Amino acid sequence: MAVTRRRFLGSAAAASFLPATGLRAQPQSADLDVAIVGGGVAGAYTAWRLRKANPGARVRLFEMSDRIGGRLRSIAFPQAPHLVGEAGGMRFLESQQHVFRLVQHLNLPTRGYPVFDPQDRLALRGRTFTYAEAGGPGKLYPYNIPPEEQSPKSAVFLDRIARVVPDAKTMTREEWLRIRATVRYRGRLLKDWAGWALLSNLFTHEEMAFAQDSAGYDSISLRQTGLDELDFAFLGIDFSKPFYTIAGGYQRLPLALADEVRRLGAEVEMRTRLVSLSVPDTAGGVFRLGFQSADGLVASTTASRVVLAMPRRALELVDNFPARRDPQFADLIRSVEPVPACKALLLYPKPWWRDLGINGGRSVTDMPARQFYALGAEKERLPSEQTGGYGMLMMYCDSDTVDYWKELARPAAAAGFQWLPGDSELAQEVHREAGLVYATNPPQPVAACFQDWTADPFGGGWHCWGPGKDGLQLANRAMKPLADRELYICGEAYGVYEPGWVETALERAETMLQRHFGLAAPQWLA
Repeated sequence: MAVTRRRFLGSAAAASFLPATGLRAQPQSADLDVAIVGGGVAGAYTAWRLRKANPGARVRLFEMSDRIGGRLRSIAFPQAPHLVGEAGGMRFLESQQHVFRLVQHLNLPTRGYPVFDPQDRLALRGRTFTYAEAGGPGKLYPYNIPPEEQSPKSAVFLDRIARVVPDAKTMTREEWLRIRATVRYRGRLLKDWAGWALLSNLFTHEEMAFAQDSAGYDSISLRQTGLDELDFAFLGIDFSKPFYTIAGGYQRLPLALADEVRRLGAEVEMRTRLVSLSVPDTAGGVFRLGFQSADGLVASTTASRVVLAMPRRALELVDNFPARRDPQFADLIRSVEPVPACKALLLYPKPWWRDLGINGGRSVTDMPARQFYALGAEKERLPSEQTGGYGMLMMYCDSDTVDYWKELARPAAAAGFQWLPGDSELAQEVHREAGLVYATNPPQPVAACFQDWTADPFGGGWHCWGPGKDGLQLANRAMKPLADRELYICGEAYGVYEPGWVETALERAETMLQRHFGLAAPQWLA
């Protein structure tokens, strides 16, 4: 185990002269100035920023698994090492400036990541048609809703939302932020409505079914509050803008950050699980942390500050964490709910969808697969991303349908990930549904893999605020859950109102660093 008494004592003896604009000098009774737990993008970013701003800071990053990345996991099959799929997060927008500018600053190669192609498919209620056909005047979705509501230019959504927010059609982002916490429908604040219940008051059953089926995400109405629903409408991601990804895999971002942490002289401890965390009795005291190695040995260290870059389930898995019994702290931890999500990736001997006029993007179905992304024939691919002639199809679903795929993937694997043969039960069911969606008889898959994000320590693919909770009001409290102790929580799980995005994880980490650690905004972000 890399965590040793010799290393701790050596760290404690090191000078800790820190500039006034950064970390405050801490008592030498602590082994570390800052212990950061969690090697996802938020934890790696926090360690990098602290060490870069304060070269003398005794900063250490601890990760329980054998990989850096958290819910960024880039996958390549041995047969096609440069054809990379994403088992986790996969894309970002230019408007997401924390991630977009950081990727530029680190000189990571980017390219377009298409989401919609006119020849991509919608397979709903037994009928399959292209997006181009669905937008035509003579092609109707198989739902009992008026033809005028089926047009891509339909204003029915804002018309119905106007029953809750009269100015919905002209509402600006700034105007919504001013009123969102006080808007009521039938006497109840929006945060106290379940999203599906609010929408069911505004739309018919068929309209609800059509919206959910065609969206590809079940969590939009099943997991969110009414406030979440309207936040998404007025503040959410603009899917009409082009998306980007990192050539060679989105996981390259946290890996590059961890490499920078090491280059700057800080340590990254792998396969080191936090098993105990003792909060000091008084402000300014020392935290005591216990870590267990892969071989079961436990070592301890102390730190003046602790950053838990961990989702809710990982926080709950810390065996000995007495502060979690504090009612207010416990309520903050439980204020978000993990959303089940999973992905399966199938490797094919060729990108057979190219014969159907499909170069990339997403197809949607109401079958359990829900979403298919076609990879390997995109015109945006860089010369470094050679496919070797192979194609990869990614299946992506959330909420209740995740259990369907978990059953087919049994036995469960550690951290939810497993490699599978192309003729496995799960791979063959994904393959069968793909044939129905694309209305063709594709060649058999060569290999497959499956990622279940409900597995420990993740709990879910992303998080949403629970019933009666308002992320805009609670996110900053969750960031520093104990008012007079130097304990911090950051990452996607306790973001403001855009759950599930790397941008949210980075924004929370950067806000924490500026607000509580005294760091100035980096030049590349300012």
